[in-house]
Amino acid sequence: MHRFMKLKRIDNLFLWLFLICLSLTVIMPALTRAATFAVRISPPNFELKAKPGEVVRNIITIENTDVETGIYNIRTADWDFNENNGVVIHPPNKPLPSESCRPWTRLERRRLEVSPNRIKNYRFEVHVPDDIQDGACKFAIVVSPAPETIESMKMGDLDMPVLGSIAVIVYVTVGKAKPDVVIVGVKKIIQDEEPVPLVTLHNKGHAHARPYGSLSARDSNGKRADLLVAPFPILPGDTEDIELTTDPRLSGIEKMSELTFPISLKGLIEWDGGNIKVDTIIE
Repeated sequence: MHRFMKLKRIDNLFLWLFLICLSLTVIMPALTRAATFAVRISPPNFELKAKPGEVVRNIITIENTDVETGIYNIRTADWDFNENNGVVIHPPNKPLPSESCRPWTRLERRRLEVSPNRIKNYRFEVHVPDDIQDGACKFAIVVSPAPETIESMKMGDLDMPVLGSIAVIVYVTVGKAKPDVVIVGVKKIIQDEEPVPLVTLHNKGHAHARPYGSLSARDSNGKRADLLVAPFPILPGDTEDIELTTDPRLSGIEKMSELTFPISLKGLIEWDGGNIKVDTIIE
């Protein structure tokens, strides 16, 4: 009987140890997930205008959607588009490009703490030099997790990844600089077995352009649809293939494959301060 009771106590001990280990297994991933980079930032970009010698002030809204206090590092950076039209942030040690506004920029602070489920306004300024010529420049404000956040994701030798950073893109047009957009050509490509019509635009002006608008399309069978111009920015001196897309509420069709090519296009492509007439055929 004594031996049986002893074994029973040992079994109970192992049971409690098992339950404790099981509890830790359940709790630890939750603690790991608590230290995340869960943040919403708006707006995603700014398109500012300024005169030489002017100071332009703006606010970014930073919302911490995590269950723990968010600690963020904030810096300016230069950037470019890659071949897939994605934004590539330059490393801090890369030389300043000629179109950079970073030397003009002042940030409210380099480190910011935001309580769980709270929002803070973050201020920045652009101090345009007095003697600057009319033109355009750009930079980004990059918000990333502080080292403490990254460290809190580690469990012994196991490193849990913290998801990257968020960049707010800023364009600044100085003085009377304007975009000047021309049509280089039109074409059709096939993407995911769907035709995609493209209008190739070149910006020969001195400020970026963001095209918008809709074009009236008529296919070879007489079917009509309104195609929307994708508002992708075109930097000074750049040439971009701008996609024409469909919207069931506006286009009258759901997919581009509902049209039979060739299609004729008529209408205006517009941007801030200008427009260009379109009257062409995409084969």
